[in-house]
Amino acid sequence: MKPNPFHVLGLPVSASDEEVAERFRELAVTGAQDAGALAEWAKDELMGLPETRELHVLLEAPGADYRGERWEDFARQYGRRPVAFEGQSGQTEAPQATDFDLAAVARQLLDGMLTPPTVDIRPALDNSPVPLHLERPPLEVRDVLFG
Repeated sequence: MKPNPFHVLGLPVSASDEEVAERFRELAVTGAQDAGALAEWAKDELMGLPETRELHVLLEAPGADYRGERWEDFARQYGRRPVAFEGQSGQTEAPQATDFDLAAVARQLLDGMLTPPTVDIRPALDNSPVPLHLERPPLEVRDVLFG
């Protein structure tokens, strides 16, 4: 099964035919032969019959954004690692207990555990499983013991 053409071209569903054609040209020039064939298929799907494009618009995930993938492509083509890990001297050590303020950590944990949560009982009162009838006074101990 082929992917969605918007995903192949890395375009939003609102892209115009000009944007589709321009993105196809970019991929055809810079991509491999397989990528170029897939980009051509995607261009044909989006610029062909309006019904086909509308089907792909409906099948595209809502709010899909391919900026992250475009960034990865850019970084692969132009970027390099920001840090040369090979040049780092020595091994990094795991954090020790002395690196932390344990009293502050304990205070944070206890504050979170001892603070009661805010509770809204209105939904429980409005939708109680047993209807509340307060017309008669509730039973008292002497009523139960002496009838």
